[in-house]
Amino acid sequence: MRWIDARTEDPFAALAQRSAETDQTTRAIVAEILEDVRRRGDEALLDSARKFDAPGLESIWVSEEEIESATLPEEEMRALRTAAERVLAFHWMQMRKLTAGWEGPDFWSTGAGGFGGPGLGQRLVPVDAAGIYVPGGRAAYPSSVLMNALPAVAAGVRRIVVATPARPDGTLAPAVLAALRLCGVREAVKVGGAAAIGALALGTGTLRRVDVIAGPGNRFVNEAKRQLWGTVGLDGFAGPSEVCVLTDSGTNPRFAAADLLTQIEHAPDNVGFLVGTDESRLRETLLEAEDQAEGAERRETLLQALRNGAAFLARDETQAAEIVNAIAPEHLSVATSDPERWLGRIRNAGCILLGEWSPESAGDFVAGPSHTLPTAGAARFQSPVSALSFLRLQSVIRLNRRELEELTPVIEAFGRMEGFPTHARGATIRFEEEA
Repeated sequence: MRWIDARTEDPFAALAQRSAETDQTTRAIVAEILEDVRRRGDEALLDSARKFDAPGLESIWVSEEEIESATLPEEEMRALRTAAERVLAFHWMQMRKLTAGWEGPDFWSTGAGGFGGPGLGQRLVPVDAAGIYVPGGRAAYPSSVLMNALPAVAAGVRRIVVATPARPDGTLAPAVLAALRLCGVREAVKVGGAAAIGALALGTGTLRRVDVIAGPGNRFVNEAKRQLWGTVGLDGFAGPSEVCVLTDSGTNPRFAAADLLTQIEHAPDNVGFLVGTDESRLRETLLEAEDQAEGAERRETLLQALRNGAAFLARDETQAAEIVNAIAPEHLSVATSDPERWLGRIRNAGCILLGEWSPESAGDFVAGPSHTLPTAGAARFQSPVSALSFLRLQSVIRLNRRELEELTPVIEAFGRMEGFPTHARGATIRFEEEA
């Protein structure tokens, strides 16, 4: 991990070029895959699944029997239920807070909304269909099912489709199937990568296209999202996973190091940052992270990811907060002695975990907010997946005769200014005498 002394050198230069860009080879491969899905539909999906994941796969569809018959040890099933309950409860709470004071029935289910004034208002309505991408293959990610499908459930989305690659034998992990069952998902396909994103966005012979796609994936998945931007709604264009840990003289180095390593365990291109105001404690945390990585099962992955990152020694709390805001990390662990005091200073972060009893892994699996977060500095302008990811605002206008009479001169003036007389006539015609 690169050491940067922000007291004597520019801490922001190392962050200026961060982005989620992909290479030309990846872009070309994904473009070819998407074109194949456009042309051949289901046949292209089956070929892709056989090529990359399950050579003997007979059907891309997950059967109802597979979902219903999946079994897990009771301890694991209990963990899934607990996580599902907390994630759904969090997003229901989000919906209640967002709609407090709105008139009308349960608008997130029916599409009804309240007017904010006479004749003017907004409706908050869910999309018709959501696509959830869940990574898979040799690993199982039931948490990604819960963290992306349940916000859509809370938003009132009626049709949820999950795409996830099969294991080499053509099956899905029982934990993933059980998570589908808990979320009420009955439409799922055993397809991964760019082909899955293409199928969800474009539709095929048997798969109707969706309106929004959410869920994490590799560089091919994210490049497919980028190329399909505008064709379908998306949670974002993601880069490698990243974490920032904020430290001071009161930091517990063992806990802080563990949080740093938690979020860079997935792949060697993951990135970790340390930011601190106390040099001795910052160095102690960095050494502790290296020691923990040396003894970890995924040692090489962790050590490579550590080499991708940087440790920033700030001159004071103000500079430390500005460095964090410049990083705009996917995950931010505030491992300081008084974490709440920092919250008002942090503007840019996907998820903020406050204090030593809020580990990164709680956010990943069970705390409640979705673990699908903006990466590569996108937390400056992008939000985590939530119920809002699957909702749309619609403006509603209903004027009466008197109101239109008052506004018609304004409409006429704009028609003249912009050179569109027919726009003006759309108002004035209502006051002309009928022949």
